[in-house]
Amino acid sequence: MRHLPGVIALLMSFALLSSCAPVDAVQATPAPVVKKAVTYNAAVPNLAALTARFKSANRSPISVVQLGDSHTAADLFSGEMRRLLQAQYGDGGIGFVAATPVPGTRYERVILTTAKRQWALVSARNQQSAQFPLGGYLALPQVAGAQVRIAERQPSGQRYRVSALYQAQANNSLKARDGATQASRMLAATGGQWRFSPVFNNIALPVELSIAQPQGLALGGWNIQGQKNAGVTYSALGINGARLDVLDKWQAGWLDTLKALRPDLVVLAYGTNEAFDDELDFGLYERQLQGKIAELRRTLPKAVILLVGAPDSIKHRRAQACAAAQPHSLRQVIQIQKTVARQSGALYWDWQAFMGGDCSIRNWQAREMARGDLVHLTADGYRQSAEGLYRFLRGQLGERLP
Repeated sequence: MRHLPGVIALLMSFALLSSCAPVDAVQATPAPVVKKAVTYNAAVPNLAALTARFKSANRSPISVVQLGDSHTAADLFSGEMRRLLQAQYGDGGIGFVAATPVPGTRYERVILTTAKRQWALVSARNQQSAQFPLGGYLALPQVAGAQVRIAERQPSGQRYRVSALYQAQANNSLKARDGATQASRMLAATGGQWRFSPVFNNIALPVELSIAQPQGLALGGWNIQGQKNAGVTYSALGINGARLDVLDKWQAGWLDTLKALRPDLVVLAYGTNEAFDDELDFGLYERQLQGKIAELRRTLPKAVILLVGAPDSIKHRRAQACAAAQPHSLRQVIQIQKTVARQSGALYWDWQAFMGGDCSIRNWQAREMARGDLVHLTADGYRQSAEGLYRFLRGQLGERLP
């Protein structure tokens, strides 16, 4: 991670979960981090096919899409997963990112920049719209020629295929300029639906992308794939403060957009904000989780679904007993996640168990792997967590690791 101390401090100031109350001190007995995870995989649909896909990743692409809250939005946890998978199976590109910069959200591999007053951002985190696409961020151009610049944090020399997720009331156009070449693509009217634009091929980063006219146009993101069409892409679609039900705010048809990304593995990483809701309706939450997994299965019958359990966290730091210090709903949320994963045939990785169990985040903070809010992790903590998930996943693929 580059420039992490300053970046993390800034990001996490934005990334406080909207449903989290202020946290207080807790007494906890230090204990070693327990690196273990729980899975219910006796009948995980498509796991054998996913194993075969990874084995042939040098010849064909593998797409992973992670949907989640602030643990995903900082792209530290997911960013390390991306790095590890791409190091092992090949770099397939960057994946799907928001159309314009989103405060409190970052991407591990790219930086998005725009000029002031050229775009308006609408977020499903705390705003309303009937247009929210996959990812939950809506970028509305305010002027003709509104531009977005996409640059790599670390120049790689790679070439990419880039397409825009967009809605257009009338025909429009999109121009790409990467310093060496310039090309245009027509943005045909979409009839109120979200579509991916024709692809720009052989693009080098940084690239500047600009629209012709602002009227009746909205952008939902960029899909950035490697030109070689092989290896792993890992798309991180996180919203600070989000719960699973944020997906209900997205426009009907978002599953079709997800399908267009051709995910072989879908990762659901929610639960912290549900855990901080003292009045959470557990029955409703369980039905919501069951319903979302069922929707994903209907839309993506060949994909594997991986449910990442809520990590450990503390809400009341002054409480003496661990149970009193924890978010009221945390244990039940984790139990529901385990149960639904087992019943629905999803892979399940128990993040809290990996951390060491109840109130283990206190020990992580003592080791500078968790932040002072006792909710979020530091960059090192997210890296270690990602390594745990990575090893778990490779184990499920039948690979032996030292």
